Amino acid sequence: MKNTQTFNPFLFHCSKLQELLNLASKQENSALWLFENNARTPLFMLEALTRIHNKTFDEKLFTKWHKRFKTLEDIFGKIDYYIWLQKEFSDNKKIDKSILDAYQKKATKLIATCNKRLQKKDWLKGKLYSFTVKLSNYDLEFNQEYIDALKETITDEITDIIIFLEKINFTFTILEDELHDMRRKLRWLSIYGQALNGLIQLKKTTIKNKFQQKYLTKTILNSPYNKLPAKPKNVEILEYDTDSFFAMSWVINEFGALKDEGIKLEALQNIYLKREDITAYQAKQKSSKNLNVIVNREEEILNQASDIIKTFILKDKVLDKLLIK
Repeated sequence: MKNTQTFNPFLFHCSKLQELLNLASKQENSALWLFENNARTPLFMLEALTRIHNKTFDEKLFTKWHKRFKTLEDIFGKIDYYIWLQKEFSDNKKIDKSILDAYQKKATKLIATCNKRLQKKDWLKGKLYSFTVKLSNYDLEFNQEYIDALKETITDEITDIIIFLEKINFTFTILEDELHDMRRKLRWLSIYGQALNGLIQLKKTTIKNKFQQKYLTKTILNSPYNKLPAKPKNVEILEYDTDSFFAMSWVINEFGALKDEGIKLEALQNIYLKREDITAYQAKQKSSKNLNVIVNREEEILNQASDIIKTFILKDKVLDKLLIK
């Protein structure tokens, strides 16, 4: 049975991405053009959509295309990582220019890899149309049954977050596999609000939360990422508690800043270890000195993040209130 509704979040984001792909196909360096014109955003939205639908409905269509969107978005993410490091370190006179050049070479190599993938996988020749055609033949009705299924998936994701934190005793000891991974888990819950294009709405409950003053800063309240798309016509929706959604956004932002600081330290430490005949601790000392932070700053970052997540989950119980049943 074909979906006759005009509303479809998949098609909305596909249209955005296809427009960029069409323009990129006319560029000499398509991958670089896509990167500079923020193709990551519609890719990320489509990755989020296929992710939640794959978890909810376990259809081959979503499994296959989630992998495709994720693979391409990951390449852009790696390009962004090396360009970001180069920019972050460019004004630091303590960091040798050869390191900046190495990051530039890494980014350039990844851009070349991305161009090859765009060509090989026909992204610039209408590959996305095959997804939209198959979607049009897929029974996707945005009714209460559909919304209830998404609710169950989001509830499971929240449960998985709690289990993950209990497993590590709410204490981060590893930057990438714990802190960064926890930020990703929380971020998916937030990104669904944008990706579903109005199927998630914020609702202000009558309960006044004690944590409002801490989390609901001007930056969070005025962030464009926290203004969800308007409710579509003739569809059912699910609701997030407004204060809880904003509180989660605050944690994501805080974790992002801490994670970035930790990543810069680790990146320098790794490159010193690779290039110089020194111990891991000596590399740590050198990277800390060159970034003008104390030697145990990474441990401090992990401790700060641990305190934040303990309060967020155990004291304020924000995730317990996020999804309005």
